[in-house]
Amino acid sequence: MAARLFISYSHADEALLQRLHKHLAQLQRDGSVAGWYDREIRAGERFDAEIERELAQADVFLACVSPDYIASNYCFEKELQTALKREGRGELAIVPVVFEPCEWRETELRQFKAVPNDGKAVTEHTNQNVALLDVVTELRRLVSSTQAVIETKSATSPASGSPSHRYRIKRDHDELHKRDFVEGAFAEIYKFFEASVEELSSIAEIEARLSPLAPDHFSCTIINRGLRRGFETLHVRLGGSWGAIDIQYGERNSSGTSNGGFGVEADEYQLYLRPVMFRISGEVKRVSAREAAQMLWDDLLRKVGVDYA
Repeated sequence: MAARLFISYSHADEALLQRLHKHLAQLQRDGSVAGWYDREIRAGERFDAEIERELAQADVFLACVSPDYIASNYCFEKELQTALKREGRGELAIVPVVFEPCEWRETELRQFKAVPNDGKAVTEHTNQNVALLDVVTELRRLVSSTQAVIETKSATSPASGSPSHRYRIKRDHDELHKRDFVEGAFAEIYKFFEASVEELSSIAEIEARLSPLAPDHFSCTIINRGLRRGFETLHVRLGGSWGAIDIQYGERNSSGTSNGGFGVEADEYQLYLRPVMFRISGEVKRVSAREAAQMLWDDLLRKVGVDYA
């Protein structure tokens, strides 16, 4: 069942909201989420009553923070405070989406993990699509991990008055589940690289190329013209030696050669990717597709002398 999103925002930020809605399209299309926001109120309906009803039914509360959001008494004093009470009862999740730089860390929102990554505002990214992709990726992970809660809520009679609780359901992960998980992870990694290449290409003296070579194989080449040896190509392949995703550096692609990759690992509840032969902390044993993509991208950047500001 789709998670119900309550998107709390200032109308001054509506342009960014529309971009967010476009990025949410696939989540809505595949039935993972059902978005709602106050512009969907129909003529003749009571404004406050509709907002209260939708907020009471929401599974995820997106707080689209900006200076205008914090300054809005309605958003901050009414919608957010109601969401905080429901979150305290374990009835919904709160996700701060940082639209613009502001003092959100001085508010009650500081206790929640913010998106985009590290709470860097969408408007501070060279390519805002990269930031919004990170928002949607984290939302997909959140919705996936809370599906049991949503299903339990839908199965409980509203008249019973029973409170919602957070449950985890044990699952047997067969080979079909693993195959679907790996294919989805590969597609998510490709989308991450697609958005990241677009952002990086806007930087002077940097050239980035993404090449889909087959349905199960793509390569990414980055050229740093400021360095004499600032050139590297990464091949990412579905399957391979590690059972999930295989990688190889260099212009030539050899199916018998690998520089690392990801296997599939599962606990009683969820499937993960397991990094193999990466120069990372030994404590990192399980990662999501988004985290795997970030690891690959960061490693490729390091090889050509590119780092984050």
